[in-house]
Amino acid sequence: MNETQFIDDRTLRDNTVGHYEVLKKVKKLLLIPELEVMTTEQVADYYEVDYDAVKKVYQRNTDELESDGMHIEKMETFLKGQNVSFQKERNKAILTYDNGITFSVTNRGLKVFPRRAILRVGMLLRDSSIAKEVRTQLLNIEEKSSDEVKVQDINEEQSLMLAVGMAVASGDANAVAVATTNLIAFKNRHIEKLKNDNKALAEGILEWKDRNKLNAGIRKLAAVTGIHFSKMWNELYKNLQYKYGICLKQRGGTPYVQWIKESEWDDVMKTFCAMCEAYEQSPTEMFQQTTPTGTLACAK
Repeated sequence: MNETQFIDDRTLRDNTVGHYEVLKKVKKLLLIPELEVMTTEQVADYYEVDYDAVKKVYQRNTDELESDGMHIEKMETFLKGQNVSFQKERNKAILTYDNGITFSVTNRGLKVFPRRAILRVGMLLRDSSIAKEVRTQLLNIEEKSSDEVKVQDINEEQSLMLAVGMAVASGDANAVAVATTNLIAFKNRHIEKLKNDNKALAEGILEWKDRNKLNAGIRKLAAVTGIHFSKMWNELYKNLQYKYGICLKQRGGTPYVQWIKESEWDDVMKTFCAMCEAYEQSPTEMFQQTTPTGTLACAK
């Protein structure tokens, strides 16, 4: 495997986009205070390419980058910052932050990139030495993680096989049965996990007609992925509209989840499960480890 595979393999990008800590390892990362994002110009500066190079990346990969939180931030959001001074003109505002960042934002807002989206841009940029180094760092993490998992699995399987051998040598039929069962369970662990998720869906364990449970599930997924929960809600809404033609935002005000019809809950559940799988999280675990909140105020 080499670093260029990130450019062509979305699955590889999806599997590693959570490792945005490599950005700081490669180069100083100067984010807009409080919002923790970069503008398109800043992303271009970070990767030492021109503005148009980044623009082409997000135009060709909009769905990927939006799933990572790329969005248009309103002017009002920038102006509410604690560490910013600004000068308003007719159709824009020029902002200057305490850390030296300065840029202008129009009345229509400005496209911004959180860490995950910044990292994905680096996976897709071809002509950037910084992006190449970012991909190399990601490759090192991927290979190291894969090797560590393999070693752990080998050690575990060897221990279980040894236990079977010792049980056989002891002549204890019950010990042989227990050791053999443990070994078979270990070998089938991935299949068993998939069966459990499917069983949970079939038996209604992931029944989300309780809107508070959906809210809790969204919060849990946001927490484990490092994505702000409001962005996670927006991803759910976009996927519902794209996959099933369900546009909740056209039905009324927030919280939009209140406009889900009873007949649409199956599609909502499928969409959330797909999001969990995209972030390599078990839908069952996301649901079972949450404690439903008593309010939907956060479900924007």
